[in-house]
Amino acid sequence: MTPEQLRALLEEVAAQAARTGDLPDEAEGGPPAGPVFRPADTRAAGVVADWVTPVSQRWAPVLDLAPRDLARVLALGLTRQKPVAAVEVAPSGLIALTLEDSARSAIVPRVIDEQDHYALVPDRPRDDVVEAPGSRGPDDFLRPAQLAHARLCRIIRNAEAAGVERRPSARLGELTHVAERHLLVALADLPQRLDRHVGDEDQQRRAVTDLAALADAWDHPVRPMTVGVHPASIHGARLLLADAARIVLRNGLSRLGAAAPERM
Repeated sequence: MTPEQLRALLEEVAAQAARTGDLPDEAEGGPPAGPVFRPADTRAAGVVADWVTPVSQRWAPVLDLAPRDLARVLALGLTRQKPVAAVEVAPSGLIALTLEDSARSAIVPRVIDEQDHYALVPDRPRDDVVEAPGSRGPDDFLRPAQLAHARLCRIIRNAEAAGVERRPSARLGELTHVAERHLLVALADLPQRLDRHVGDEDQQRRAVTDLAALADAWDHPVRPMTVGVHPASIHGARLLLADAARIVLRNGLSRLGAAAPERM
C-alpha cells in the first residue's frame, strides 16, 4: 500500500467514526493536509510495524481532543480494515501500523505496471542518462545507489539464467522477512519522500541512497543455491521484488539526473 492509499483508509475510518458519534462531526472532513504516514524507523531495535503516523498529535487540537483519545478511536477503526494486521498506540498518540503481507507486497506489481512514471516527476518522461564509465568517483554521493542498481540487475540476470520466471501469479505474500518488509515499504514511500523535498537536492539524494542501502541489506537468494533443484515460488516472488527495486532506483536516479548502469 502507498501513503496515499493509507491516507484514504484513515479518512474512511475517521468518517465512519464521525457518523457513529465516536468523533466530532468535523472529523468527517479528514485529517490535515500534507503527508500522514511515514515508514517505521528501521534502525529501532524490535520494530515490527510498517508505517507510523503522528496524525493524532496534529489533528487532535482541531477536534478538541487529547491526541491519545483520538489515536485510540482511529486505531480501533483501522483494526477492522482488511489490509491491516495490527495497530499499536503510543502514549504520545503515535499510531504504528502493520499491514497484511499481501497488502504490503502489492506495491511490487504496481511499480512494474507503472514503471515508466513511478517515482518520477508527473508529466515528465524518464531521461535515460548516459555517463562515461568512471565519471563518478568513489566519494560521489549517488555512487552507492548506482552500485545497488547494478547489483540488482546482476541478481535478476543470474536468477533468470537459473530458470526463475517472472509470473504475475507469484505469491508475493511470501515476502515476509524483515529486510523484505523494509524494502517493500521504502518502495511505496519513495515517491512521497521525493515530492516532499522538491527543490532540496540533498534530501532527494538521501532518499534514493537510503533506498539503495535497504536494497543492499536484502540478500536473500533469488535462485536455488543447489545444482539441479527447481526454483520455488519464493524465488519467483523475490525476482519480482528485485525487479521492482531496480525500477524504483533507476527512476530515482533519473530524477536526479544520474545514470543507472546495469554493470559496474
